[in-house]
Amino acid sequence: MDERLEKALEFSNYRTTLANQKTNLRNRINTIRTVHYKGSAFTATPTMIAFLSTMIEPDKSLIVEDDKNNPVDLENPQELLDQLKSAYHQAMNEYKAENEKIKRARNIKKLMDW
Repeated sequence: MDERLEKALEFSNYRTTLANQKTNLRNRINTIRTVHYKGSAFTATPTMIAFLSTMIEPDKSLIVEDDKNNPVDLENPQELLDQLKSAYHQAMNEYKAENEKIKRARNIKKLMDW
C-alpha cells in the first residue's frame, strides 16, 4: 500500500478512536453525576445545584422535579444538595484528569491504554 495512504488510514483510525474515547468519557461522567435520592434520579448540574441552593429554607420541605419529570417532595433538601455537590465535584475532577490523559495520547496505542 502507498505510504501516504497508510498514513491517512492511520490518522483516520486515530481520529475515530479519539472520538470514541471522548464519547465514552462523557457517558461515564454523566453516570457519575447521577444521584439517586429517595427513589428518584437527579443529575448534578450547575443549574440544579443553584436552584436548590436558592430555594432551600430552614425546616421547610421542597417539591422539585426529578430527571423523569416527576414531582418529588424533599423533606430535607439540604441532604440532596450536599449529594449533588459531591457528585458534581467528583465527576468534574475525574473528567479533567481523564481528559488530560486523552489529550496527551498522540497515537492509537496510547489512546487504547487509557
